Amino acid sequence: MILAVALGVAVVVAAAAVVRARALATALSEQRSRADGAEAAVAAGLDREAALDERLDDAAVERVELERSIAELDEERTRLQASVEDSSGEVARLDDQLAVLRDDLANAQEAAREADGAAVAAVAQADATHLDLIRARGEAEALRTELDELRAAPEPPPDDERPEVAPLLVEGLWSLERTRTERTWRQSVSLDPTGPGPFAGGDDPARVAIEVEAASVREEVGSVIEVDWQVDGPIPLGDGLLLVRSAQELLARASRTVEDGVLLVARDGDDLVVSLLGPDRESIDLDGSVVRLAPG
Repeated sequence: MILAVALGVAVVVAAAAVVRARALATALSEQRSRADGAEAAVAAGLDREAALDERLDDAAVERVELERSIAELDEERTRLQASVEDSSGEVARLDDQLAVLRDDLANAQEAAREADGAAVAAVAQADATHLDLIRARGEAEALRTELDELRAAPEPPPDDERPEVAPLLVEGLWSLERTRTERTWRQSVSLDPTGPGPFAGGDDPARVAIEVEAASVREEVGSVIEVDWQVDGPIPLGDGLLLVRSAQELLARASRTVEDGVLLVARDGDDLVVSLLGPDRESIDLDGSVVRLAPG
């Protein structure tokens, strides 16, 4: 009986042990499953951590690139700002130049209008001078014709009956010379060709003509030859005409060799003397530098 009871208890204990063993096996299996899940979670976490580290590295590289791009953009902005400032200065400078050019254009237009007016006046004066020249030539031709007729006469009349032809001829030649002198003055000497002319001052015509000739040589050739006029009182037309033509010839020859000198016109007794001197009034080595004219 006791044995049966012990056997029953043993069976019960064995059955309980089996049940407990199964429970422990089930729990162990669950723990293993949980451990496998934990390991998988840890592995996934490690993978995510590795991915995050890689993304952090990429982000760091991108940050460096962005910082470099920002620095380049700052440099470009600084350059553009400087370029804008330079452009503003250039625009201001161009505006100043434009204003100056506009002023120059206005001045040029005004000068052109004045030049047009002066040209019109000069043309009118030239027309008047041309008419004077034609008139003087006509008078000279008439005088030459009259002189030729007188020369063709078989016997000259006595002195007390001879007509006064020479003064008329000299006056006509002087008219031609005055016309030529005025033309030279307007074309080569005067800054204002519309002025009243060189003879308006009332000085001795011979002196005026010689001074105009010397000024023309200075303007056209470059030889500076001053006229020193030391003749008191007026000169007769015939003597003055001969004096002017002699001075013109002397100035023409001197202009080729003398750069600076003095043309001295003076009296020596009744004679008129034209002398070409150096700048210090010393004699120069030039044939015909002294011309002596006896009164006519």
